[in-house]
Amino acid sequence: MPALVEKIISYMEELAPSSIALPGDQVGLQLGNPGAEVKKILVALDPDQAAVEEAEAIGAEMILTHHPLFYNKLSAVNEKLPEGALVAAAIRNNLHIFSAHTNYDIAPQGISYQLAKTLGLPAEEAKVLEVTGSEKLLKLVVFIPAGYEDSVRNALAEAGAGQIGDYSHCTFQLSGTGTFMPGEGSSPFIGAQGQLEKVDEIRLETILPANRQRMVLKALMEAHPYEEVAYDLYSLAREGKSFGLGLSLSLERPISLDQLIQRCRSMLNPSSLRCWTPGNNVFSRVAVCGGSGGSLIEHALRQGAEVLISGDFGYHDLKYAQSRGLALVDAGHDATEWPGVVYLQQYISKRLQADSYKTEVFLQTSVSTGWRQ
Repeated sequence: MPALVEKIISYMEELAPSSIALPGDQVGLQLGNPGAEVKKILVALDPDQAAVEEAEAIGAEMILTHHPLFYNKLSAVNEKLPEGALVAAAIRNNLHIFSAHTNYDIAPQGISYQLAKTLGLPAEEAKVLEVTGSEKLLKLVVFIPAGYEDSVRNALAEAGAGQIGDYSHCTFQLSGTGTFMPGEGSSPFIGAQGQLEKVDEIRLETILPANRQRMVLKALMEAHPYEEVAYDLYSLAREGKSFGLGLSLSLERPISLDQLIQRCRSMLNPSSLRCWTPGNNVFSRVAVCGGSGGSLIEHALRQGAEVLISGDFGYHDLKYAQSRGLALVDAGHDATEWPGVVYLQQYISKRLQADSYKTEVFLQTSVSTGWRQ
């Protein structure tokens, strides 16, 4: 069966939680009905007229974008104005529009991460340029009949729990005695209705990112043998991995400016490319930011970056970089964000297939940038 809009939203919340978006950013469901079925989705950078027309042409009911439909609140939908005409066209076509903007910029697997991967840079080892927050962690405590703790532990780990740094399956367990009395209508795994049972049980503790709570609890319920699972969830003062805007990466083998430019041209296919270098044309530490990266120049310098790859650099950005000896490569706002758009299409497709939904996901083809999959 087709997925509902709200199911697509739940997938996006796991990838790029709306809670991490910058203050005032318009993210989430911009237009539409969370309970509607979706047979086809169009993934695009912008919810513009071209995207609406292509969605109509392929019969898509939903558009999933990076840039939001509403940067500012509309006071009226006036079809004589471009923004009003766009909203009216989307409504007439029964389109549901969802946008993940700065939350996708900031997400660990987001825009800058996908840009780095596309350029062949070591994204997994990258550090955040401007930290805007960190993962909220939860502690899960669950009680398991002895002998089943390993299968439950493995299921929790596969769902994203128990990860501390480079270590997975991190748990702590204690042995004890659990008691329960099955009531009328129950189908106990152990024991009989109306009889008090004392069972050798394992108390298993682990941690998980808050945005993985739904997936972890789903895995717990599927792996646990009891009809009713006893568990507790606690909020932790300890914070997890930092997230934010842009990335800096250390290279085992230095890369030349010519190599970087060639990668940008071949992998991003930007409509234009500008660069400036202070004379040092070989770099061992590179910074990247999909979209507009001028505000991150100082952050890149603090982390020892020798070159910053992004878009939308202005005159004053260039002058400041020149004064500090930082090379700039401007591959364009849209071209540096398109790797993240392509990943969205792949991510949503895989999640839908894994859950056996009959919903197709398409990548927009009518785009102004030269970038293609």
